[in-house]
Amino acid sequence: MSSMPFQLVMRAGPQPGLVFPLQKSEIYIGRDPSNDLVIGDAEVSRKHARLIWQSGSYVLEDLGSTNGTFINGQRLLGPHGMRPGEVIQLGENVSLVFEALYDPNATRLSPVAAAYQPPTPSYPGQAVPPPTPAEPLYAMPAYPLRDEAPQELEAPKKTLPLWIFAGCGCLLVLLCLLVGLIAFDTLNLYCVGPFRLLSPLYQIISGGTCP
Repeated sequence: MSSMPFQLVMRAGPQPGLVFPLQKSEIYIGRDPSNDLVIGDAEVSRKHARLIWQSGSYVLEDLGSTNGTFINGQRLLGPHGMRPGEVIQLGENVSLVFEALYDPNATRLSPVAAAYQPPTPSYPGQAVPPPTPAEPLYAMPAYPLRDEAPQELEAPKKTLPLWIFAGCGCLLVLLCLLVGLIAFDTLNLYCVGPFRLLSPLYQIISGGTCP
């Protein structure tokens, strides 16, 4: 027999979880008590299927069963070489999982250890270059930058002295008086209406008389 034995585990049927080790080169499956694996279900024929050991594994054959034999849902039409993990279905009610067992006598391989790397020897007199310093990251200023150039300070406006305004006011008053005197003299307003009271003063200043 192979160093890697196989087994059938009942997933659905009269005895779910039943484990049947495959230890013979020819194994019959059916409802009849003379079979190697007896399954008491009405969907299973008396001689339903057969497993034959060939080339390190089992080959499954249907023996003309009434309800058929299926592998992973596909009806079996001829001999089929079994692979671990495949599901055998007998009729509609029974399903068996074909599994490979671990051989306890086989030598177990240990995981490969990581290859040892000796440290690099350092020789006397050999200068070890210092590590290259990392470039400093650009630090942003704590205060915001202003894009616009500072505006020039406006020169303080010069104010004229107060005495200039006073002098201009006096000059304007004198000019108005002078214009008034010329108008009075030209138009003889001293001799008209309410200004006749000023006619004696006018005669003294100008030496003239009212008409």
